[in-house]
Amino acid sequence: MRKSLLTRGVFLIAILLVCTPALAVNINLSGAVSGTSIVAPESSFAESFAGQTVSGISLVGSPTNPLSLLPSGTLDVEFFNGSNSILPQPDNTAPLCVLLDSLASQVSWTMGFADSSGPVQIDFYAANGSLVHSVSQALTSGYASYDFSGFGNFLGFSISENVDPAGLRYQDFSYTASAVPLPGAVWLLGSGLMGLMGFRKKIF
Repeated sequence: MRKSLLTRGVFLIAILLVCTPALAVNINLSGAVSGTSIVAPESSFAESFAGQTVSGISLVGSPTNPLSLLPSGTLDVEFFNGSNSILPQPDNTAPLCVLLDSLASQVSWTMGFADSSGPVQIDFYAANGSLVHSVSQALTSGYASYDFSGFGNFLGFSISENVDPAGLRYQDFSYTASAVPLPGAVWLLGSGLMGLMGFRKKIF
């Protein structure tokens, strides 16, 4: 009976270690207010990361380690199409940087422009500030949702090089948080159970 319980315990530990699920996170901007930075549940926003400077529509320099935001220009918050949106100033054309509360493997948001617009530059960064992935993203006319995944984990990203004279607005952010490794205590518990099983086999 005890051997059966131990076996079941080890089996449950193995399931926990292997099947830690990823978590879908919706970023709630309902309480966001205009300022040099915006802190929302599950993420924060500013116009640059520490180590970078804003030059018009561009970001100059590389993020420092650890990845963190550097409040600089103003981010306006406006209610649009049923939810709050973020408009980087001046002229809704400045870069936007997003720092997530946890590592992510996927992110999506809505971008919209008023006039004809070329592609925007989107850079994804690891927790240590190193570049994970870059993409020059063409924009669909009007307002559309954009989804990015398949290039590993990242903790933040920047959107820059917006040439639309009327600017861009951003809203409806969500991401998939990467599975978090279980605490060392769980590993120790699993190892202890397996060791105990081996000890019992030697005895009996």
